[in-house]
Amino acid sequence: MERTKNPGEDTGAKLIWWRKTGGGSFRLGRRIIKPNQKFKAAEHEIPKAFRDVIIPLQDLPSKVPVAPIKGIEPVYTIKPRGSGGWYDVLNAKGKALNEKALKKETAEKLVADLAK
Repeated sequence: MERTKNPGEDTGAKLIWWRKTGGGSFRLGRRIIKPNQKFKAAEHEIPKAFRDVIIPLQDLPSKVPVAPIKGIEPVYTIKPRGSGGWYDVLNAKGKALNEKALKKETAEKLVADLAK
């Protein structure tokens, strides 16, 4: 009987060379990786939390870049608080952003400052 693959080798993922820096050992499955040791492993086998002490010696397989998330522009409105010329500044959800009532000029200035 002849073996066709190495035991423990992931045939679907590309194995690349890595180096363990720093002190202590690192357990990767059944293997124990010692400091400054070179080893082969697939990219998904190395946790992202250990990428500062385990560095790739080859280029990582390129991934599709993720498009940045576009945010929603905040909307602020002025709502009168009772009578007498006092106002509240509200966000898009209708929550008042000021604790005390503001005069109209002050409320408009606050909206302009928040919109920047």
